[in-house]
Amino acid sequence: MKKTDEYILGRIKWRFDKYEVSNDYTFFFDELSESIKAYLKSNLKEDLSGIPVLFFTKPSKQWTLLCTRQVVGYSGEKIFRIDFKDIKKIEAFQTNRNKIKTEWDKLSIFDKEGNCHILHTGNGYAHTALHNILLMVEPWAD
Repeated sequence: MKKTDEYILGRIKWRFDKYEVSNDYTFFFDELSESIKAYLKSNLKEDLSGIPVLFFTKPSKQWTLLCTRQVVGYSGEKIFRIDFKDIKKIEAFQTNRNKIKTEWDKLSIFDKEGNCHILHTGNGYAHTALHNILLMVEPWAD
């Protein structure tokens, strides 16, 4: 069943509100400054990405923008976009396995072609929220 952008936007916000994300690195897109919105929009293809919803960032300036049809990420070197329908697998990823789960701040997304994309978030609940939101929206992409 095809879901509208507005429906998916509402579900993403509903799911995100279930988490107690209380850090300075996760924002609803609508709450960002106009300059940051303009920068992020310059990296979107809005006809493909859908409505921008959540912005996750880190002090290292790596970021993830969750939209209603795509997730867009900046690794520190390049920007990538992946459609929800092209996601094959989502994994929590940590270079340091000794970190406790509340310190995790990366997700690995594998596309149907086998490429791995790293999504960056603030740690803890922001990481868990993004992971669970992606698990929720991915099946709707068909």
